[in-house]
Amino acid sequence: MKFSTKLSLSFTALLAAGLCAVGLAMVGRSFADSLASAAETAGTRQYSEAYAITRTMLAGAPDADGQYQPWDLAAAAQNYAESTPGSSLALFLDGSASVYSNLPQQIPRATLLEVLAAGREQTTLARAGSGTWLLLALPLNIPGREAVLVSACDVSGVFASRDAQLAAWLAATLAVLAAGAAASAAVSRRLTAPLTRLQQASGQIAAGDYASRTAVDTDDEIGALSRSFDEMAAAVESRIAALDENVRRQKDFVAAFTHEIKTPMTGMLGYADLMRARPQSAETQREAAGYIFRETRRLEELSRKLLALMGLERRADGEESAIRLCPVTDRALFARLARSLPDAEGAVLEFAPCGCTVLGDAALLDDLLRNLIRNALHACEGRQNGRVTVSCQAQDGLAVFTVADNGCGIPAADLPRVTEPFYMVDKSRARAGGGSGIGLTLCARIAALHHSRLELQSREGCGTTVTFRLPLADPPEEADHAD
Repeated sequence: MKFSTKLSLSFTALLAAGLCAVGLAMVGRSFADSLASAAETAGTRQYSEAYAITRTMLAGAPDADGQYQPWDLAAAAQNYAESTPGSSLALFLDGSASVYSNLPQQIPRATLLEVLAAGREQTTLARAGSGTWLLLALPLNIPGREAVLVSACDVSGVFASRDAQLAAWLAATLAVLAAGAAASAAVSRRLTAPLTRLQQASGQIAAGDYASRTAVDTDDEIGALSRSFDEMAAAVESRIAALDENVRRQKDFVAAFTHEIKTPMTGMLGYADLMRARPQSAETQREAAGYIFRETRRLEELSRKLLALMGLERRADGEESAIRLCPVTDRALFARLARSLPDAEGAVLEFAPCGCTVLGDAALLDDLLRNLIRNALHACEGRQNGRVTVSCQAQDGLAVFTVADNGCGIPAADLPRVTEPFYMVDKSRARAGGGSGIGLTLCARIAALHHSRLELQSREGCGTTVTFRLPLADPPEEADHAD
């Protein structure tokens, strides 16, 4: 059974119980008041009957012993009953002997005896045919006689009024219950609609639709639960998306790595087999040895960068100690790079420090800038007036490092992916220059470890600018020498 149905039935049951309690109390109270009023009226009337009968009886003469005979009492009662329309009475002598009665014959004698035994100011209800009578007993003050007057009052109207009230109350109750049940069903459905939506959303998420949300906007506990559920669903969706993206990247990484290894190995095996099969000319041997040497160096560089990348990943995941931060000046950093980089062929390499000091890992920052500069120099190969500028500027509390070149540039479609492992814009040109497609990936990881990121701006045929920002720090107490 649905919760809304249970809630609706509970509301209806409570409404029915309330209506029954209130209705029965009101009808019962009205019936009791009507019956008490009838009893009071009957008692007053009985006193009048007793007075009239006693006066008539005492108006006659008693016998020689000063007593009144039973037939005299009966005659007095009969005379009153006949002269007073609607009166119903009986006169009893000595506790049980009836001398006169015009009571309904359906009233049993045993009931009359019970009325006599009950005594004065006690009322008894008796059913007679289709009517109901109220019986009262009142002793008469007759000298020498024990006489009791039993009067009957028809209270059928009181019971009929009660039955009519009960019927009206029942009809009204049924109507109110029907309306209340419909209203409670509507309210229950409205109250449980968020729960139904929550159930549907959880089912959809369980089926794989992680974008499903409850979208319940109420200010009660159900609304808070729905908001928490939506936040949980968003976290699950984000986590699943991250896992899917990670799986995709791993697949791309494995495929690219396999390709990068297979391509040089195929050429190397071919040249080695050629050299082994039969003697070749010195020129052919030099060409084969040169290819094998170049590809071996490229594979060695690839291996070194992969190891470096894995080390950075472990640092990012907290598996190894965090990077060692120390004050580093841009002048010392640029000086070391100027000495360690080979002379540029066909391109001018310029450094423009401004005296900034940052907190960072000097070795990692060296690798970051060295890879960016090498990429920039490769981009300028074969171009006239090639220029690579490495600069640092202080802006809003940050040291802004920039590596800019006027080389071949990067197509706009390739910009979002250049930091992915093994992604190369021009694969043949990159391999010819010893590239592996991991340099920018390393740069992005190093920047992330310093809580920064690479910002690439490029225009195909015009050049590329790579920027990353680090917070400024106080200068070191001792000068950071170039060596």
